[in-house]
Amino acid sequence: MKGVIRMSNMDMALKQAFHPLADEKNYIAERRGKAALLCGGRRKNTAAFCRSYAGAGTAHKGYGRCRRCAGASTGPRTEEGKATAAQNSRKHGIYSRVLSPAAREVYESQTDGEAISLLHDIKMHRANIVVYLADWRRKWDNYYQRKLREKYVKYRCMNPDCRHVCVKGELDGKPGYCPASRCHEKRVEVIERWTANRTESEAEAYADAQTRVWYSEGEGARSYYHAGSLEDRTLDRALNTLGRLIEKHARLKPDDSDDLLGQINSELRAASKGKIVVSWGGAAQHRVNPAETLDKGAK
Repeated sequence: MKGVIRMSNMDMALKQAFHPLADEKNYIAERRGKAALLCGGRRKNTAAFCRSYAGAGTAHKGYGRCRRCAGASTGPRTEEGKATAAQNSRKHGIYSRVLSPAAREVYESQTDGEAISLLHDIKMHRANIVVYLADWRRKWDNYYQRKLREKYVKYRCMNPDCRHVCVKGELDGKPGYCPASRCHEKRVEVIERWTANRTESEAEAYADAQTRVWYSEGEGARSYYHAGSLEDRTLDRALNTLGRLIEKHARLKPDDSDDLLGQINSELRAASKGKIVVSWGGAAQHRVNPAETLDKGAK
């Protein structure tokens, strides 16, 4: 037997001759000069299939996926885990029509049993934006505080012929090998730690760098923006949508528009520490009935 025998339309009876529990993805091919039942999992970024033995490295050797193709995964076992896994395909984010638990708390604190209307859409967008900003601000603050508390760590190479010493920041991680030339020993030991005394500007720069979102500009070029700021493309689109909804609401209910805008901006300022507000670019505009204009002119 040479190579692979009929990858997709292989006779199941032939595969089950190797193991009764063989499935459709398993296939038969030559390994080490003998026919064997192989994993058949699809390799990442290629059209090739896994050539490990079926069930290799798992508790079900002889059939199914190998360990590297998640054959050892049992999936959720508890009811809570199954309920969580059932939500994996649900869309979420600023434009989601389904609120996350945190966004739902913000939304329910605003509705007070009001009917579904334009105000409902405004509050849906507001809740998602506030939670989005709060999440990124929480991440930024976490990185900022970690950098302020960072310590220097002195490492020493464990190669007796080298014993090179280097100092790195705690957040930079442990060196994978000795940085000395012609050594490259993979074993290093920690011999001393002390406070780095980082400045606020260093902590801010580190937090900004960690909250960058990279995107492709085409032809191999890449750029980034800082999430949760006015550079954030997702946030900018969401704020524009919210601004249009507020403007529409202002046309329908001009008396309530200023109060609504003030409430929204107070929440956005709190979530973004004063960096984000929304507006519609002027007073609410009203359509004029042409017939009324003619009547006034006639008078």
